[in-house]
Amino acid sequence: MNAALYLIDTSALARFMRSDAEQHGWDQAAAAGLIATCPITELEFFYSARSAADRARGIEDVRLIFGWVPVDARAYDRASQVQEALTKQGKHRSAGAVDLVVAATAELQGLTLLH
Repeated sequence: MNAALYLIDTSALARFMRSDAEQHGWDQAAAAGLIATCPITELEFFYSARSAADRARGIEDVRLIFGWVPVDARAYDRASQVQEALTKQGKHRSAGAVDLVVAATAELQGLTLLH
């Protein structure tokens, strides 16, 4: 069973990995297993890796720090539903595909999204 309460997205992960996470107590929440990541967040985050070694170190760090939540087919369906609703309001460009899938994953897993 996953003890996580939060799902971290790419922008929050970037802030967390900088160094001021302890200032807000997020380091303690992560150490307690309350924050998880998901595959699509890792893919987006490590797009900016400077080298293969940098990517490998980063993935090792992320997987030691955070729990893991899978992205299943329901998340893609939910993301599509939300995108459709946003399109009807003319707001579909306010959230990219990755953001929609990560948010849907959080929703379906009952987690609060950290952005």
